[in-house]
Amino acid sequence: MRRKLLPVAIATVLACVTAATGLAAGSTEVERVSFTVPDNVCGFSGTTAIRRTSVFRDTGNGTYFRNLAFFAVFTADNGKSATLSFHGPEKQTSPSVIDEQAGTVTIATTYGGVFEKLSITRGPTLTRDAGIVTWIEVFEYTGDPNDPVGDFISETFSGLHGPHPELLSGFSLFCDVLVPYLQDA
Repeated sequence: MRRKLLPVAIATVLACVTAATGLAAGSTEVERVSFTVPDNVCGFSGTTAIRRTSVFRDTGNGTYFRNLAFFAVFTADNGKSATLSFHGPEKQTSPSVIDEQAGTVTIATTYGGVFEKLSITRGPTLTRDAGIVTWIEVFEYTGDPNDPVGDFISETFSGLHGPHPELLSGFSLFCDVLVPYLQDA
């Protein structure tokens, strides 16, 4: 689910960054989204119900601040259910850095709060990443300074404070802890 939701999360961040360029400096936008989709998580078929609330503020200097609450409840066809959540503040730490010569755009975003929590729905926590982390993403430069972000190239993480077992595992811990629960009869 994390690997499937990571592109959704990245697209959400990019959509907010793109939307911010149309917002007046200092303006705030509140967005609530919920939907359910068929899904396959760690080899198990089922459905995922997603609920997200975002309060986004354009800071007026090429950066933004957002407070996010994101919940995804995966229910496997066997009836077992797990919840993935993220909640807390995020801040783009500086304006996007365009390197025309390299053909790249670099975006650094710092997250606080609960970066990721996976738990059995209404049950115990399976894994939790919490505290501060800075996520540095590199994208292809489109050549258009008004819409500079192209295809994703790479990501790195720095400034880790707090437990981040899932992040440090390269996102492999997710299925390692979820599959035994989903398999257990």
